[in-house]
Amino acid sequence: MNAEIQFGFTPIQLLLSVLLLVIAVASLRLFRNRLLYRLFFVAIVLTGILFVTVPELPYYIANRLGVGRGVDLVFYLLFTGFLLLIAVLYRRLLQHDVIITQIIRQNAIKNHNSPNTYSKAKEHAKRL
Repeated sequence: MNAEIQFGFTPIQLLLSVLLLVIAVASLRLFRNRLLYRLFFVAIVLTGILFVTVPELPYYIANRLGVGRGVDLVFYLLFTGFLLLIAVLYRRLLQHDVIITQIIRQNAIKNHNSPNTYSKAKEHAKRL
């Protein structure tokens, strides 16, 4: 029996692979100064391209891990990744809140003119 190995892309595999490559290039440019982020995104994109080109691979890995289908495994990984992303973004938001508060305080102290500033503002508000 002469088995021929055919390597070719279906249209959807080609489309998804190109889109993933565009995302990889964009992430490399976006995280120009962050090596860890760049490596992380490249690893995700390469995994995505591998899963797109060899659709049986997620199914095989899922069965080894005790998950019923490859799609379920990918969903679980994406869900976990999104939760991690939300936690990281929330932490960053809190850090930015602290930085903004410090900047506003420094600006208020720097621009403080006199102890009568409150009364001057109150008088100005009455005139309006």
